[in-house]
Amino acid sequence: MPRRAGPSARSRRLARTLRRLRADSGLSAAEVGRALGMSGSKLNRIEAAEIGIYQDDLEKLLDFFRVPRKRRVELLDIARHAEQRGWLRMRNANLPADWQTWTDFEEEATALRNYEPLMLPGLLQTAEYARSIIEATGGELVDGNIDELVSCRMARQTLLTKAEPVQFHAIVEEDVLKRPLEEDGARERQLRHLVAQAERTNITLQVMRSDRMHPGLNGPFVILEYDADPSLVWLESKLVSMFLEEDEQVESYVSTWQELEKLALGPEETLDLLRELVS
Repeated sequence: MPRRAGPSARSRRLARTLRRLRADSGLSAAEVGRALGMSGSKLNRIEAAEIGIYQDDLEKLLDFFRVPRKRRVELLDIARHAEQRGWLRMRNANLPADWQTWTDFEEEATALRNYEPLMLPGLLQTAEYARSIIEATGGELVDGNIDELVSCRMARQTLLTKAEPVQFHAIVEEDVLKRPLEEDGARERQLRHLVAQAERTNITLQVMRSDRMHPGLNGPFVILEYDADPSLVWLESKLVSMFLEEDEQVESYVSTWQELEKLALGPEETLDLLRELVS
């Protein structure tokens, strides 16, 4: 998978945010440009991450769109470090608002490669399964927060069913399929959902047998691929998330993925296993 020079993950995040702010305002790039004394073509190039943005221009845009102070501080900080590669974020993994960076990149990807050793990928979870995972890992979350998180996770799954759906390939450990859920029948319903999803033309699912030693034992990861931008790797834990974008980093995970793909059960074998588990 060839890598191309391109804007950093921070630059892409900032460009996406500015594009959304303008879209939400209902104004064209030309209209915003006239109001701020810049050309519409320049704004379009900023929103496409083709060029950077000076701090004073960014502050004008944030003023124009009346961006709240907390978000304004975040965006100005992203702009100051826009040329840095790699992006480590301390985060509250329990709040949907803090998932926005991830979902922005996920929505624009043309293909996602996701290895999960402990749970099913969020894009393949039923609402029951998602609730069980969130309740088990969410600490002191109240019911309202849990409901919001489940809704957010379910909304992300439209990536798989939109007019031009993302190509999604997941590899999960066999033990993940056998993890019990508290609600009666929830595990079986989740397995049937997996069968239905794995039969879709844009979804590939493979299972790694539990008796295999393999290079994915270091932990879960997602490779995000794009038509016009370089691929990224996403790593996530409870309090820290990270985008990797240097060539050698991405290539290391691509190599790991290729090994996992060879060692895991093939897609048809995986479907046979799933059907056996729900029969």
